[in-house]
Amino acid sequence: MTDNGVRPCRSSPAAPLGVSPEQRAALETRGRRSIEFGAAWCIGGLLVAVVTLGQAQGAGIQFVVWVPMFYGVHRIVSGFQLIRKSREFS
Repeated sequence: MTDNGVRPCRSSPAAPLGVSPEQRAALETRGRRSIEFGAAWCIGGLLVAVVTLGQAQGAGIQFVVWVPMFYGVHRIVSGFQLIRKSREFS
């Protein structure tokens, strides 16, 4: 701040001092749970896909539901991002 208490143009306010250890632990826990949940969706989606393909042999057009696997991958990636974010605040 300047002497008169006014911040210069385009300057940011004071940076936060950091994140508490409890908040870091909560972020890491959420990240790990997200990874576990995403892995479960990927495995479940893969099982559905394999069973569907196994039952539809020679039945013409085969429709496989890929959405659960994509959702699982999304959850895994977001879980890794949460863990990375929790470690950046260290």
